[in-house]
Amino acid sequence: MDKLKMENFNLKFDIKNKDLLVWNNEIIMSRTEEDYFKKMFIILEKLNLCTDSILEIGFGLGISGSLIQKHLIPTKHHIVEIEANIFKDLLAFTQKNSGVVATLGDWRLIDLPEKEYDFIFNDAYDYGGISEYANFSYDDHYLIFSKILKDDGVICHPHFGDGPVRDVKGFKTTIVERLKVNPIVMWDQSICEDAAIVLRRKD
Repeated sequence: MDKLKMENFNLKFDIKNKDLLVWNNEIIMSRTEEDYFKKMFIILEKLNLCTDSILEIGFGLGISGSLIQKHLIPTKHHIVEIEANIFKDLLAFTQKNSGVVATLGDWRLIDLPEKEYDFIFNDAYDYGGISEYANFSYDDHYLIFSKILKDDGVICHPHFGDGPVRDVKGFKTTIVERLKVNPIVMWDQSICEDAAIVLRRKD
């Protein structure tokens, strides 16, 4: 883990509008994910999870941010975004939604409070094509999560496709539901119509 890596980026997007983010010929996010996210957060709401304090990693098009506000109704909604142009959209989002706190940076490199969050939604894009992007392993991510998540907290992240969900040391993984969703255009322009809702809790 190289702590000297850049904590944020200011990128020139191939396409950036309200429905599509494309950088380096890769789709960072598209509006085609919205059907999946809507179904996900409706189901999460019904689980009656504790969602008073939420950390959202990656703002993208703001789809999940809006749905978290609507369905999970957090008192504190902390959103961390690494890309400066997307962060401007996030700042506009904070003006319309009370309780939303915005931070520009790499969530893995900034100091996040320990045992602060009831619910973490991780939808960070992997900017591995940038040499200054910090190199953390999947296990490194969960070491950080274990410190900032409350003992009874929950981690959720998108899972695209109908394949297996990896296990993570120190966490119990639950597939809440597998879904058929409207076609999603993936980063490489392939099409995905299967997705899952995945939750992780500390062992």
